[in-house]
Amino acid sequence: MSPRILHLSSLYPPHIVGGAERSVSMLAEAQAADGWDVAAACLTPGEAIEQERNGVTVFRMPHGNDFWLEDWPAHSQRRREWAKFKQQANFEIERRFGDVLDRFRPDVVHTHSMVDISTRVWHAARARGIPIVHTLRDFDLLCAASSMYRESGPCVGRHLKCRVLTFAKQFDQRLVTAVTAVGEEVLARHLRYGFFDHVPSDRRRVIWNTAAVEGVGAGYAKPPLDGPVTFGYLGRISPEKGVDTLLKAARLLPPTGWRLLIAGAALSDLAPYEALAEGLPVAFIGFQKPKALFDQIDCLVAPSLWAEPLGRTVLEAYQAHVPVIGARSGGIAEIIADDAWLVPPGDVEALAQRMRALLEAGRPGPPQGRDRVVTRTTPEAVARAFAQVYANIL
Repeated sequence: MSPRILHLSSLYPPHIVGGAERSVSMLAEAQAADGWDVAAACLTPGEAIEQERNGVTVFRMPHGNDFWLEDWPAHSQRRREWAKFKQQANFEIERRFGDVLDRFRPDVVHTHSMVDISTRVWHAARARGIPIVHTLRDFDLLCAASSMYRESGPCVGRHLKCRVLTFAKQFDQRLVTAVTAVGEEVLARHLRYGFFDHVPSDRRRVIWNTAAVEGVGAGYAKPPLDGPVTFGYLGRISPEKGVDTLLKAARLLPPTGWRLLIAGAALSDLAPYEALAEGLPVAFIGFQKPKALFDQIDCLVAPSLWAEPLGRTVLEAYQAHVPVIGARSGGIAEIIADDAWLVPPGDVEALAQRMRALLEAGRPGPPQGRDRVVTRTTPEAVARAFAQVYANIL
């Protein structure tokens, strides 16, 4: 008999700001499709609500923080830091999550992105004797910004401010029974700072995210392209994503024979990026569904400066038969696993050189190693991997 699983993440669809909530919903729905009793809990800016979504019972809990997660950019840095500090002692969300636990009565609590959720929720599960599986999808337990990146570049250690703003998490992490991570680097970095060293090695696992692209199925054939070779970028337009590195590299390419489509939205002002692209065959096309972009490009570029835990856009590109030039950082390098397609993060000349090499070679075919990636990231494969984790702790 399958165990009853309650997932917990800051957000759950239709509220989406990143890849975590997509991954959690895909996993929960795959488990529900396999006949499991599955529920998900998340935060909401409104009143508490319980609903059904694709076979999963969803408990939406009032967040109890100073402001709603999606409104953070509207507040000053000082207010955000004070809110992050206070969030660690959000006893109200502990009580509300306890009510959800008493209502659903899970065998396992599986927590995910805790960006706006106090780790007090782990106390609620432990008080009821429910084992906790936590999946590392970011650096939120270590870093107030969740990315271990600041304006000067990637962080090489934990700054004092981050240690203060996340101090309770250092203690609460010892309540976790088993830990998984979406990439080797994100797990190794937490272990390096003393997190989850109490968890036996057989209860630590790397399990990649589920990846599925709407409209790309088993019989999908990528449309043939003509005209100039087309590079693409998909994701948030921000410094840690390396978009400025990509645009500077584009300026070193030949004047013709290529174009670059940048899909995504800027967190602040797009003007500096438009200035970098001035006079180049670069188009900022705004938010796009992944397939809409992949059908137009020959190669995706993932130039992140920060150590992305995995890199969902890379997984999605592989699904759609699109090769990727990626930064040799975090999970991006784990997926691509081919030095010929990897460049040092932030290295403008190296990225330009790799893009020029692709132009000289002509249109590329599907990415090498695609089958390895796709096989590991189907909803069924990911659900089986987590079933083994649950079985190991029950």
